[in-house]
Amino acid sequence: MRLWWKTSALVVAALALLLAMPFIPAVISDSQFYGQETDLEVPQMEGAPVPENGLNVVFFGYRHCGTVCPVQLGNLRRLNDEMNDERIRFVFVTLDPERDSRAELNRIMASLGSRFVAVRPESWRAAQQLALSYGDMVFRNGAGRSDEIGHRGHLYVVTSSNRKHLTYSTHNLDLDRVRRDLRRLMAHQGRES
Repeated sequence: MRLWWKTSALVVAALALLLAMPFIPAVISDSQFYGQETDLEVPQMEGAPVPENGLNVVFFGYRHCGTVCPVQLGNLRRLNDEMNDERIRFVFVTLDPERDSRAELNRIMASLGSRFVAVRPESWRAAQQLALSYGDMVFRNGAGRSDEIGHRGHLYVVTSSNRKHLTYSTHNLDLDRVRRDLRRLMAHQGRES
């Protein structure tokens, strides 16, 4: 009986920790932002310039992903719907340019909203290098050309000076706090220019 209680308590504690994980960075950080603050220069993406005094929210994924990509694209769509007057562009960078055609990516982006744009690197290696420039690691699962691509599913916020300023490392986001972050960051940029 005593072992059952200890096991139950351990399971409840583990579940509570799991549910609290999206909020841990904000609690342990002294930052004014919900997202993890960074300051990293990133390459400008062809076809996806950052709006003046605005932001790009960048996501690396691929069309055939069945895990985090649909969730993060849903998060981006909700942000788009709720921040429709803001200077924000949502950039989807495919990690699978061999299978994700330009036409298919354009169709998907159009279905999400006019501020969505897809970047299609020339090759798997170019996509991998672009992700690495953002501090992201991507890899193919298995040997050779596999349908599964290992990726983090993070969202990256890039300012008009092409600097990655915020990273959201979970798909279980508090979108109200993300919106506050984006507005605060845009206001800060406006004061600096």
